[in-house]
Amino acid sequence: MAFRVRPQEPVGRGLIRLAGKELRSARDELRKSTPPADDAIHEARKSIKKVRAILHLIEADDGRSLDGCRTRLRKVNRTLSSLRDADAMLEILAKLGKRDRRLFDEHSFARVQRRLSSHKHAAAHEAEQNGTWSTVDRKLRRLRAKAKQWRPAHRGFGALAAGIELTYRRGRKALARAQERQGAAEFHEWRKQIKALWYQMRLLEGRSRELDTDAGVLHQAETWLGDEHNVAVLCAELSKDASLCDLGSVRQAANRYQSELRRKTIASAAPLYRRAPRDYMRRIKDAWKARDERVGAGAARRRRRAAA
Repeated sequence: MAFRVRPQEPVGRGLIRLAGKELRSARDELRKSTPPADDAIHEARKSIKKVRAILHLIEADDGRSLDGCRTRLRKVNRTLSSLRDADAMLEILAKLGKRDRRLFDEHSFARVQRRLSSHKHAAAHEAEQNGTWSTVDRKLRRLRAKAKQWRPAHRGFGALAAGIELTYRRGRKALARAQERQGAAEFHEWRKQIKALWYQMRLLEGRSRELDTDAGVLHQAETWLGDEHNVAVLCAELSKDASLCDLGSVRQAANRYQSELRRKTIASAAPLYRRAPRDYMRRIKDAWKARDERVGAGAARRRRRAAA
């Protein structure tokens, strides 16, 4: 089912429906097996991020019954992130090796792969020994019960406007800092704002082709910057043991790949952030109204045909 507010669905009800659906989905994924599979952890993380995007919208709208929910979501996300990062390092290692066949010889690649696999298994074992999965399941269950009480302060587009505008403003600032400082931390922060805006724009799916295009641009941008961040995490891990491989060569290859990903992301996504926040929000509001008018006109035609 799409992550969007349905046509003619009250916005507040739609946000609560989607939050509950994603929290249930996260629980279901993590309960498929013990310990959860890599794909299950990845899917659960995506659901948590969607819920965080909804929570941000309701918070920005001065909504009710949110006490403690941000902290709980953050703790669950951190638990899942530590395990997902271990898997992501293996994935980005394979990408770097494929991009430059001379980067690793057979033995050094195997050593690095064993080191990362050992790190991944140790993290999974620690989580299982500490009862992490039952704790996460309990937190998700309580969050889902709490989410049923969330209430935005406004109706209609007003429930979304303040949060989307705030995320857009944060993204513009993060982009400016990333372009100025050219650091991994700055690009990672921009990625977080891009991803938050992407999830919020997905709630508007089908309102206009322009907005759907924006969502596609944001998705590609956060994917590129996701790889950029994973490269930085991998290099930090390999730096702990310089005997694993030729770290200098790996860093050079990593820097080239990061530079390429940053250039592509800026070329693609920076134009989206050129509008003043007020102008960007006016564009979204106009698309929202136009879709409501089309849906209303279609409903009126169906009623007339039914009455004829």
